[in-house]
Amino acid sequence: MSPQFDSLKQLWDMAGHGPYVWTAVLVSLAVLGWLLIRPVQQHRDNLQSIARQSQRQQLQQAASTSSAEPSEEDK
Repeated sequence: MSPQFDSLKQLWDMAGHGPYVWTAVLVSLAVLGWLLIRPVQQHRDNLQSIARQSQRQQLQQAASTSSAEPSEEDK
């Protein structure tokens, strides 16, 4: 089995088709990278949102519990 191209210049040029081929390769790799990274970012963002919401609910419960208890003046 012999190599298709004898030099890196021929590989880069690809008989005049190089710019199209390498642009397609770069775009494809960029899309694949985005498809791998974006779900991880969304998952992290969702976890942070849930943590903020939980914290907010705990603060609201603590505030409503403290306001429901009678104060020393009310006794």
